[in-house]
Amino acid sequence: MSVAPSTGNPVFQPLYAVSIHRCIAGGQLQQMKALASEAEKQLAEHGDVRAALEVLKAEIAKAEAKH
Repeated sequence: MSVAPSTGNPVFQPLYAVSIHRCIAGGQLQQMKALASEAEKQLAEHGDVRAALEVLKAEIAKAEAKH
């Protein structure tokens, strides 16, 4: 998790492909390692977004079928 420079407080950064690609483009090894670590932590805590989205879509379809 990154830290806000002005407050020193942790800042949550959702790890979308854009933020990962920007980090890669920056070429800073330490930042890339830190982001990879944060991505692994988020996956462990929150799971795969793609799989969760499929479950969500299935629930939407069920709810629409009831109406």
